[in-house]
Amino acid sequence: MSAIDSSVPSGEYTYLPIERVHIGPGIITRLRDELDRIGSRRLFLVTGQSIAQKTDLIARVEHAAGTKLAGVFSEIKQHAPMSGIRRATTAIRESKADSLVSLGGGSPIDSTKIIVKELSEDFQRPAIPHIAVPTTLSAAEFSHIAGMTDEKLNRKTGFRDLRMVPRLIFLDPELTIPTPGWLWASSGVRSLDHAAEAVYSPNHQPYVDTLALKAIHLLFQNLKNSTENPADLMSRLNCQLAAWMSFAGVVSVGTGLSHSIGRVIGATWNIPHGITSCLTLSEVMRMEAKRNPERLALIARAEGKNTEGVPTDEAALDAADGVADLVRRLGLSKRLRDYGISKG
Repeated sequence: MSAIDSSVPSGEYTYLPIERVHIGPGIITRLRDELDRIGSRRLFLVTGQSIAQKTDLIARVEHAAGTKLAGVFSEIKQHAPMSGIRRATTAIRESKADSLVSLGGGSPIDSTKIIVKELSEDFQRPAIPHIAVPTTLSAAEFSHIAGMTDEKLNRKTGFRDLRMVPRLIFLDPELTIPTPGWLWASSGVRSLDHAAEAVYSPNHQPYVDTLALKAIHLLFQNLKNSTENPADLMSRLNCQLAAWMSFAGVVSVGTGLSHSIGRVIGATWNIPHGITSCLTLSEVMRMEAKRNPERLALIARAEGKNTEGVPTDEAALDAADGVADLVRRLGLSKRLRDYGISKG
């Protein structure tokens, strides 16, 4: 066997077992058809208090399902505390639900993944179908990872298992309109974090590069406008597509230091992961610019910067500056003290 030529890209790509993704305004109306197709008659919805109390999204999902929900658990909190997941699991068992829909951001979606794992006794029994309806840009619906918080230890933990990925996903920009602007914007920065760290990953590869760089381009083109004009459904959908693309590489090329630091900050100070990416990404990119200037230069071009004739080292730093500037233009902060984190 001949030796592998290190100058030619090599690697592997793992596809996640997502069965179908529905895309577009009003696409949630196809929910009933999907429930009929999978033979579900008792749909249970998992979400958080904000969606339950401040929006009509639960009613809209129930209407789209064409049947009364078997139950609703709306007490999932930020960073998915284990106590809430346990209560939700109990409620679902008692309801005799035969499918689950997670509605919201990363916490309801991750919680539902873990609930599926628990109900199937760690997949020793057939898994209950999970349908994800995201309202943020966290991309948790495209992830095989589910995070939760151990409240006693105040520590983020979780699971990685390809079988936890939702079976069906609905990317409906109409359902994202009630999402608070700061949450939409910061979760978009989280998707940017996924994409950027895929590009400068030591395991980077051409397929993932293509999707990650397109995600970065779409976010720089659409995130600010979609935040300021949530009724611009094309802009909202472009961001949803970017979130999808941003996560294409995580299972195959991994994440980096920005994610690692963010997990600690999020669980310790109860800060959303979108905000942790605002705090960490540009700073980590400055460090990576010294180690991987060619990869960071690719990100600069995806951001829309003209790098023709610009030295690679300078273009690499421009990429980090671009992220910091985007965070600023979104009205978000990258200072720890603005989120109640002191030096002490």
